[in-house]
Amino acid sequence: MKPDYQIVTARLVLKLIPQDDDEPFTQCVLASPSLHRWIDWCNQDFCVDEAQKFILATRLNWIKSEAFGFGLYTRKDNTFIGMVAVNELYHTFNMASIGYWLGDHYQKQGYAKEAVDALVEFCFAILKVTRIEVVCDPDNISSQKLAQSCGAVFEVSAPNRYIYNGKPKQGLVYAILPPKS
Repeated sequence: MKPDYQIVTARLVLKLIPQDDDEPFTQCVLASPSLHRWIDWCNQDFCVDEAQKFILATRLNWIKSEAFGFGLYTRKDNTFIGMVAVNELYHTFNMASIGYWLGDHYQKQGYAKEAVDALVEFCFAILKVTRIEVVCDPDNISSQKLAQSCGAVFEVSAPNRYIYNGKPKQGLVYAILPPKS
């Protein structure tokens, strides 16, 4: 995937985060305490140095085609508001695992659904996967509702499904399958 690849929706541009967007990235994380409970690297001590490392890792994963983290930018004024990502590609199983987060100020405005719907379309149309998984914390009701609103179907509550702060946690697994033709 070329680094200049973008997905454009009605209100958003999804693109690889430029390295010099470390400050807006940091400010979005710091201004979003609701994220700190669900994403272990998002915390009140997050700093520009961590943002630089995160953005660099995201860019490297993109270039190696191992994962695709898209920054979410408003079309109106190019404001960074969050991310959606293909966190993992499982080539053997032709599937992907996706994740998402949105700064607190931009939640409950339909941006997350717009972005996840676009990412799902990208996964099926461009990556040609035949299954997408979303794993949510059992207590993260907002994430579960977003997954369901984007067509995900609950499959199982799986023990030790993901790692948070170095410890395995229970995860609710949702699946999205491509539309039948």
